[in-house]
Amino acid sequence: MKWRTPERRPYYAKYERVAIEHDAGWFECYRLPDSVFAICEPQHLQEVNMFLIVGDDRALLLDTGLGMCDVKAVVDELYQGPLQVINCHRHFDHTGNNWRFPEVLAADAPGVAEQAATGIPHEFLANQTDPDMFLFDFPAGLDPDTFCVRPYRVRPVADGHVFDLGGREIEVVYTPGHTEDSLMLYDRTHDILFGGDMVYLAAIYVEFDNDFMGHSDIAGYIESLRMLEQKFPQVKTVYASHNDFVVDPKAIPVLREALQAVHDGVIQGEPLSDPKWGYWGDPEVLVQYFFDGFSVIARQGQR
Repeated sequence: MKWRTPERRPYYAKYERVAIEHDAGWFECYRLPDSVFAICEPQHLQEVNMFLIVGDDRALLLDTGLGMCDVKAVVDELYQGPLQVINCHRHFDHTGNNWRFPEVLAADAPGVAEQAATGIPHEFLANQTDPDMFLFDFPAGLDPDTFCVRPYRVRPVADGHVFDLGGREIEVVYTPGHTEDSLMLYDRTHDILFGGDMVYLAAIYVEFDNDFMGHSDIAGYIESLRMLEQKFPQVKTVYASHNDFVVDPKAIPVLREALQAVHDGVIQGEPLSDPKWGYWGDPEVLVQYFFDGFSVIARQGQR
């Protein structure tokens, strides 16, 4: 399905939709197995997914979305107990509502604290409010001329840290590659891996090389995926931060092999000509490498 067609993504039909009063005409919520709510923003090209992971005593929210509408109101409607918030990495589409929460946990990596202290200015995000980025109109309350990520309070969380949510243990797993601060969450109790922007089936980005988006490392990305295969062979499912919520863990070695092919220069790509798929600070020439069900976007000649 092409972007900006009125048809809904077919994968949403696989999941139980949850009615929410505070959707602002923007958010949708779905109930996933094992007490996980997926909150998504299907009307924007980023198609971001956030995950509310609920235990017996407390909950953990992975990411806060674009920040174009108030996700905290949705979270408060779904869960009224103690809550911690964590980012899978510092990109704008995962941190936009961070400022609405008392603090957000994140990987201890370069650029994270600096970006939290300053936010992300409108200049960098202006292309994200182009009308072509939206399925329909702008959401109510969004000013496309001033949209930005506001400063927020961040606290580092260590690799291997375990959240005890009550009857449910969630482990932090550092997975640099997409960015220096990329991390995943592993649900020890249910063998679920929350893959962030490292494991999903759409356009995989490894081209970033600026202070706002961080610095991608394709070799590090490959090693992070290899580590997942070795450390978590028992994973039953992956919950992804873009597009379809659920990805088969068999996708992990497939993605690793594709990235290896790009790294080794044994596959030909095509110039990425559509500017809406690029970001501020990107080089003029990006290359898109196509695989079965996903693609890899890298800098020309990237190794």
